[in-house]
Amino acid sequence: MPYQIRPAHGDDCAALSQVGQATFALASPPDSAPAAQRHYIADNLQPEHFLAHLRDPHKRLLVLEQDGRVLGYSMLDLAPGTLGIPDADPLVEISRCYVLPEAHGQGGAQQLLDATLAYTQGAVRLTVNERNARAIRFYQRNGFGKVGEAIFPCGEERHRDWVMVRRPELS
Repeated sequence: MPYQIRPAHGDDCAALSQVGQATFALASPPDSAPAAQRHYIADNLQPEHFLAHLRDPHKRLLVLEQDGRVLGYSMLDLAPGTLGIPDADPLVEISRCYVLPEAHGQGGAQQLLDATLAYTQGAVRLTVNERNARAIRFYQRNGFGKVGEAIFPCGEERHRDWVMVRRPELS
């Protein structure tokens, strides 16, 4: 059955939270402490957080679903904070692009990224943990290149992320 991609709505918040919680560990370093991950999930990936994102005029959430079941989501931030990296600071950010493991390797993540990129005008940035080799390869195949590094706070831990940029004129 093919995937569908659509804008998220308020009824999706519980499912978005479940996907976020189920995939967060995959995006974290393998030695990240479970307590740090639980802290981040509690403070950032609950249904009420997704509802706040949906109400934010600078955020755009897309849902990847199959047979009515949410399998992934992406979130664009049209007004992200600065990272101190001139090549990335003025750009729209893909702040999340997560797909459940059961859908990996099935083309859903590619469809979701393509749909997310279609919402952007010009260059776009994202951050990815420096040890998330699978995601880094995926983004590199899609024209993203490393332009710097940033620190991602996760509970008491500080993770190093690559800051990657995709410029359509170079892709």
